[in-house]
Amino acid sequence: IAYDDIAPRLRQAVLASEDAGFDRHVGLSVTRVALAAVRDLLEWRKAAGASTLTQQLARNLFLTSEKTWERKVKEAILAVQIEKRYTKREIFTIYCNQIYLGHGAYGVEAASRLYFVKPARQLTLEEAALIAGIIQLPERQSPFVDMNRAMRRRNYVLQRMAEEGYLSADEAEAAKKRPIVLR
Repeated sequence: IAYDDIAPRLRQAVLASEDAGFDRHVGLSVTRVALAAVRDLLEWRKAAGASTLTQQLARNLFLTSEKTWERKVKEAILAVQIEKRYTKREIFTIYCNQIYLGHGAYGVEAASRLYFVKPARQLTLEEAALIAGIIQLPERQSPFVDMNRAMRRRNYVLQRMAEEGYLSADEAEAAKKRPIVLR
């Protein structure tokens, strides 16, 4: 789908929960990479987190999800190349069209139709936050699998939206209290 077919609240929810600095970086967040590296060293593990939306796109399109430093370096190089070639709007649109959102649904349009039987441009705030929340762990945070976990993640997304200035604190709190009605 085109950028304008993605509800503004869904765009905000994805950015708030996945990459709040998307409009300010060139594919990499040096701060996030440094924090993840420190965490990896302290916890003695490999290449955890820190991916920007552009890095996630690079991984999903061109790499595996193997957790190695080599993959993270390739991901970073590809992310910078993607940022040089495409506009932020194009990158965001491609990302939203290919991201896996559970139960065979790739892209926000497929997820919107799967979970709510409506196009992505018609999602409510609560529905948009729920879909954005699924991105992190689609197999676990799907409302079809675990509604409580899906609602907790939705509420986290709503909180992040408030923290990023997309909603007031009162709007976020009111939205957290509204139920989700699936298809």
